[in-house]
Amino acid sequence: MLFNEYPHKLEFMYNFYLKFVSEILVYIRNFILYIGVWLISYLCVCCVVYRRYARKLPTRIRGALGAKRVLLVIAHPDDECMFFGPTIFRLCEQGAEVYILCLSNGNYEGKGSQRRKELWEACQHLGVPDTNICLITDSRLLDSPKAQWPVPVIAKLIEHNLEALDIDTLVTFDRGGVSSHPNHSAVFYAVAYMFVEKNMPKKCTVYTLDSVNILRKYLGFLDLPLSFVLSSKRYFLRWTESRRVTRAMKRHKSQMVWFRYLYVIFSRYMVINTLRKINLADIELELEVDD
Repeated sequence: MLFNEYPHKLEFMYNFYLKFVSEILVYIRNFILYIGVWLISYLCVCCVVYRRYARKLPTRIRGALGAKRVLLVIAHPDDECMFFGPTIFRLCEQGAEVYILCLSNGNYEGKGSQRRKELWEACQHLGVPDTNICLITDSRLLDSPKAQWPVPVIAKLIEHNLEALDIDTLVTFDRGGVSSHPNHSAVFYAVAYMFVEKNMPKKCTVYTLDSVNILRKYLGFLDLPLSFVLSSKRYFLRWTESRRVTRAMKRHKSQMVWFRYLYVIFSRYMVINTLRKINLADIELELEVDD
């Protein structure tokens, strides 16, 4: 009798297995279908936003900061292209006088003199005159992720340039520094220090570049809808314009290793910059979060 029941049990298990596999395949098919529809819909939204806001909007109102004299503070040569390219390009196109203060010569690998030259060449491609670039060589501001840059020293350098150049708009990194590099974050803390110590000129408006999560960071132009919804100050570049930023980045030949080529291809910061206006209240909130 047991022998007679065995084929029936085997048949039952086989049918159960077939049903289970078929249901799994249907689930996978539906999941792929839903994801496909979502991706296609999102791509359509990206195309609409790109055509409506990145292509057709007049240059003078694309994220305009209303700035006339802008100081961009960066930590290393190549930061201006890797992170701030769209902002520099658009500000220059809108007729603003853009100045760049670079706080180190990028001598981490002993290529300081070469990187200094590359900075000038890259800025020329972006439209920044040679005379508007200032590179600091200070033993206290070494290019190293392990170096703790003294905040008061950076603050003094920024304050001096703001006053000497009659700057009305300051642009720099936020607390996250885009890549979480300590040297980038140190620039933000120097700006925070200036606010707290009441050393920031009243006529100077301060903007920080938004740091985003790693997924958005490498979405490229696909981050357009999110950038549009989440930020009021944003700079988008058309395809032809982004190629100019790419050419500027490639002037930093000493830095163009294989993963930097991938960065140039996929990073949103090559085509999109979103900025946030900050004041003393924002700074105090940021410092409370740190505590």
